[in-house]
This record gives sequence, C-alpha cells and structure tokens, in this order.
Amino acid sequence: MVSTRNRSRFIRIVLAVGIAALTAGRPAGAAPVAQAPGPFDLTLFHTNDGHSHFLPRPAAWRDDGRMVGGVIPLAWHLQDQRRTAPADVFVDAGDFLTGNPVCTLEEDGVPGYAVADMMTLLGYDAGVVGNHEFDIGLAGLDRLVARFGYPVMALDILGPDGRAHFPSEPLILERGGLRIGILAVSCGGMEEVVTAARLGGLTMGDQEEIVRREAAALDPVTDLIVLLSHNGVDGDKELAANLTGAGVDVIVGGHSHTRLKEPLLENGIIIVQAGSKLTDLGRLDLRVENDEVTAYHGRLVTTWSDGTFAGPELTALVTGLENRVHEVYGRKIGTLTTDLTKGPGETVLGNWLADILRARAGADVALINTGGIRKELRAGPLTALDIHEILPFANALITMELSGRELAAVVQRNADSGVGGGHGILQVSGLRYSYRPAPDGKTAVVEEILVGTKPLETGGVYTVALPDYVASMAHVYLNIDVPAVYDSGITLTQVVIEAVEAAGEVGSALDGRITELQ
Repeated sequence: MVSTRNRSRFIRIVLAVGIAALTAGRPAGAAPVAQAPGPFDLTLFHTNDGHSHFLPRPAAWRDDGRMVGGVIPLAWHLQDQRRTAPADVFVDAGDFLTGNPVCTLEEDGVPGYAVADMMTLLGYDAGVVGNHEFDIGLAGLDRLVARFGYPVMALDILGPDGRAHFPSEPLILERGGLRIGILAVSCGGMEEVVTAARLGGLTMGDQEEIVRREAAALDPVTDLIVLLSHNGVDGDKELAANLTGAGVDVIVGGHSHTRLKEPLLENGIIIVQAGSKLTDLGRLDLRVENDEVTAYHGRLVTTWSDGTFAGPELTALVTGLENRVHEVYGRKIGTLTTDLTKGPGETVLGNWLADILRARAGADVALINTGGIRKELRAGPLTALDIHEILPFANALITMELSGRELAAVVQRNADSGVGGGHGILQVSGLRYSYRPAPDGKTAVVEEILVGTKPLETGGVYTVALPDYVASMAHVYLNIDVPAVYDSGITLTQVVIEAVEAAGEVGSALDGRITELQ
C-alpha cells in the first residue's frame, strides 16, 4: 500500500498556500474577495463515532439477522448516493477508534493504522479528533494522525505554546465554483473523559472564541462554512446558540451517538449527526446562494450490507484485516450460559464483570463504570474478541484502601448518579445499598449500605478494586481524594479472558445489589 503520510502533509501545504493566494495583496480593511453568487447545490456526506467497527453486524433492532454497517457497505452506499449528488464533501466527526480490536493492531509503530488506511481509501475530505482517539496515548495519536490521507483536525486542543496541536491550517475545498471552509473542534469536556496522562500535557481552548476567530478569517474567502464538532448534540446546540453572526452554516456532530433523522436548526445553524458504528451514512443536501444557505434537506441512509461491494484495494485491505483480527482474537475461551445485558442501572453484565475484578484482586469491593462496558453478550461460545469488544479500552485493574467513610461517599455519589443521570453509575461487587430519590429529583438519600453481608463501618478499612480510569476520574465517579493505589499491571480485558478460560462456563444474574426504594 502506498504510504499516506506524505500525501497528508502535501494536502496541508496546498491548503495553506491556497488561502494565502486567495487573500494575497488585499490590505487590511479592503473589500473581501467576492463570493460566488450561485446558486450552488452541494451534498455533505458525514459519519461519526465509527469506533473501528469495520465489519457488518446483525441489526440490533431486528429479529431476522439482517446485517448492517461496516466499511465495505459504507463505501457502496456512498457510491450509490453520489449518483444523485453532482458535488459533494465527505467528512467524519470523530471517535473512529476503540470498539473493535482492529484498532489495536500496529504497523511501522503506528497504532490504529488499519483505521487510518481504511478511512483514507473511503475518500474522506476532513475529520476531527474525538476523545477516544486519545485511548492510544498522545504519542501514538500523533503518529496516527500523520498516517491519514486527509486532515484530522481539532482547533481547540492546544499544545504548551497555546497553539492548536493537530493540523490547524484553515481548510478550503472547492466544488464547481463553490468554496467550502471547514473548521473542527473536539470534545468540550475533554478533561472529564480523558485522563491527564493520555492528554500528555495538552489543554483545551475556548471553543466559541476559537470558532469565531477562525470563521472570521474564512468567511471573506468562502461561500459556506462547515464546523466539525465532537461535542455531542446538546453541546452542538449550546455552541450554535452562542455563535450569532460568526458565519458558521453547518455543524456536523459526534460524541453523543445521536441518530438525527432530520437536521436540527439552532440559531440559524444546521446541526446533523449520524448515530454510530457506521450504521448510517448522513446526507445533507444544501443550496447556497450569495453566501447563504437558502434550502436544505437531511436524512440518514442505513448501511445495509446486502449485496454490497467495494473496489479491489479496499476489499483486499478489509479482508486482510478481518483475517488478522480473527487469528489474534478469534479463539474460543469458554461458554456463556446466560445472556449478559447492560443498561442504566444494575445490570447482569456489570455484575459479572465486577465479580471477576473483585475475585482477581482479592478485594472487599469492586467497581466498574457502566460507560466502559460497550457490548452485550448472548449465551453461547465466548471468544477473546467478545471480551475485547465489551472492554475495548486499555484500562488497568488497580486496588486501593478506603475508609468506611470514604466508601460511603462513593456510594452516595453513585446513588446520586442513579437519580440524576449524567455520566452513568458504577456497577458493583461485594457491595449492596438502597436509596430513595431526594425531593430535588437530582440527588439520593442512601438508606443502607452492606459490604458483603455486614453493615458498612465508617471506621473500617476496605480494599476496593476498580479500573485505573475510574480512579483518574475520581472527581466525577468517586467524590473523594484518591489514596495511594496498587497497579496490577494487567488490563481488565486480560483479567476477564483469564477468568473465563479458568472457569470454562460462566454466567451471572441480577441479585439486588442496587435498590431504588419508592
């Protein structure tokens, strides 16, 4: 395969030179370069939160086993949709990593290279860095971004010098005389979902300020401005509400995995998002006249895999990667005797995982964040791939000692989360508690806490096992100052694989560990 790294650098240089040429010789305060009057018709194709799901899978909302998603079906549907789109731009709104272990494969020291190569062959024009891209660490992400054959940007992720760390030159594309400016911002609450170690010293800038500044530079030399965002749909609405007069026409969003069957309109800005896992291809048809969007229509195209095919280069790449993933992760490790499901409260899958962590650590209590559990399982054979898809993050098992008072504070935060929502609760093992929603509807009144079969003692000391991610986000999940921890040096994924291999047959059930009283 031809290396994409030099191509990526070439694209950025050409874009920078192109903008300089458009603005050269125009003194400050002079009239801007005239916008083309139009009308122009443009189709914006978009994806988000693919999470490296490169193969079709059964549609979860159907009972007939029909397959959906994957890179080859996406390529086929994109080609099919282009038959009715004389001019188009194709963009991605982030979180292309973490979901299928294909993203753990390395080549030439580049983790996730397979995802970059597939997305480059799909023909994207631009993308944005999502929070899960940092799952491979900053050094790995820097190498990965350089691998892409198109700019993967984030103007609000700043280096120590206060400048954008990732490719940040303004991007202008031209389609049949229409000039499209593309900006990108990442996840506004990045520090809340990515550990400081993985951020590697990077900080987040003010999105509104950055977008206003960069859009002001693009507006005189473009006819349409598109903002790629990984804020989630609520964050996109909030940002749009604060961008009055900024010149942004469209926000292509990600992060919240929202299937917007029709675009939203907030403060005159069109907002779109296309679910997750390449289940849908987003399509937004725009008419642009005199620097304004005068008409638009958006929809989602479900990427059914029936009868789909792609070009020989992409097909060969996907087939080779499928074989490699199967070789590494496809072995059977045991048998599941019950379905393992997940949800917002206590879950069968959460109980099973927390029990395994507690047993491995020999702890009194184990905790695991619901948001880190990514897939349900049905009874039947279990493979290593299944476990990697349940726990795709490289989080380590750690233990720490908490006083009874500190453990009670953790339970209080968890009960509050059960009432107020937000980041989701911690699944538990070795611990039982009951609570009532407080009158404010946002917090809880904890009634009883048992550790094992005995009431929690505030003066006692308890050993707690948990993912290192949860400890690093103690201000979100635990509401305590984290004491010294013991790092087992082994990932949660490996802990679970070894537990299944040792047991042979495994299963779990709900048993009332977390009880909401009325």
